[in-house]
This record gives sequence, C-alpha cells and structure tokens, in this order.
Amino acid sequence: MWQPETGILISSVRHNDRTSVAHVFTSRHGMVPFIWFISKTGKNASRNTLLQPMTQLEFQAEYIPTESLQHIKEIKNCAPYGDIPRNPMKSAITLFLSEFLTYALKGEQSNPSLFRFMTESLLWFDKAPMGSFSNFHIAFMIGTAGHIGICPNTDEYKPGYVLDMREGCFTPLLPKHTEYIPAELSYKLSLLMNSSLESMKDAPLTGQERVMLLNALNTYFRLHIPAFPSLKSIEVLETVFG
Repeated sequence: MWQPETGILISSVRHNDRTSVAHVFTSRHGMVPFIWFISKTGKNASRNTLLQPMTQLEFQAEYIPTESLQHIKEIKNCAPYGDIPRNPMKSAITLFLSEFLTYALKGEQSNPSLFRFMTESLLWFDKAPMGSFSNFHIAFMIGTAGHIGICPNTDEYKPGYVLDMREGCFTPLLPKHTEYIPAELSYKLSLLMNSSLESMKDAPLTGQERVMLLNALNTYFRLHIPAFPSLKSIEVLETVFG
C-alpha cells in the first residue's frame, strides 16, 4: 500500500543506466533504501536533480518487508534550498554530511527527534550568513550523536577534564590509552555541545582546531558504531576552509 512520507536524501548510488539506489532517512521508518528510476527525457527528468545530498523530500512510499529495496513515486522537493547549491563552502559541508550520515545512520530505525533536528538544522544552515556556520558540521555531528544515544554527558565536564573517547565520558585523569581529546580541545568541544546553532559561531576554534576536532569525532564514532570508517571528506573540508 502506498503511503505519504517525508525524508532527507542522504546519498545515492547509480545502479545501472535506468536506476539509482537512494538512501533516504525518513520521518517514520528511519533509513530506507529506495529504487529510484532515472528519467532522461520528459516531464520526470527534473526529479533527477533531487538526488543531491541533504535534499528534503515529500513522496509516496510502498514498504514491502520481503524486499531489500523499497519503492518511491510522486517525489517533490518540500523545502528547496536557496544558498546551499550556490555556495561552495556549504556544498562541501553537505557532501561531508552525506558521507558522515551514510555510516552514522546505517540501520537507524524511526527516530522522530533526530529527523526534526536534521530538518531544522539544514534549513538554518541554508539561510546562515557567511561567518556564522564554520562550526556547523561539528555541531551537527555532536547533535546526531546525542539523538542516537552515544553523546558524552556534558554535566560531567569541568575545566581541565579530557574526553575519554573509549568510555564516552569526561574525566580529570588521562586515560592509559591514546584515544582521548586533550583538555584544551575538550573545553572547546564542551562549548559547542552546550551551544545553539545561533551561538556556535562564538566557540573560539581555529581552522586547525576544527580539523583536529573533526578527526577526533571521526575516531569517536568509529569507537561507538560498528564498521564506521575514516571519513575521506574531512580532507576536502580542510582544503575548502584552509
């Protein structure tokens, strides 16, 4: 039975000349792979542009439990972005988020609070002026961690503490392993964890510290999510942001 659905297109992979597999984080069923028919001509050709990462969609879906790929039709862009497609820095961040979410949300079931966080954050990001979104991708990773239940508790944090990434907690003692975030960077991470989207720009991070935090958070997700990889797009962000 076909039913109305909303979702965020996370990534797509070309299957053959006629189809792609679109991985969509949906409002009601979590992460779902859909078979997406490619239209080269005619009135449906424009929908191929909806395969851009982080596009917010409305569509009709048919869920058949015995099939690995679900079916999708009547697809519309329900929240067209104004700046993301035209801004190279924002486009680079959405490509990073695509890679990150492909692995962070793999197998994720229905999670309405996470879906709401993602949609609202992306709409804010699209409208954010230059100078206000340099920390967005880091804040987005932190927010995602919170909504999937692996984020450290900032109530435990005190100045001088380090984040033990294996244990997922702040501690005053250096762990006996190397998988921890040093005190100064842990302090700046704690600021971001307690910031809103509007205030995250005030976290005093240099470009080098952003890269260090991105790599540290990559390690954190690798420790807490099976098969989470080293994200290749971090190098792209490092180049874009200098």
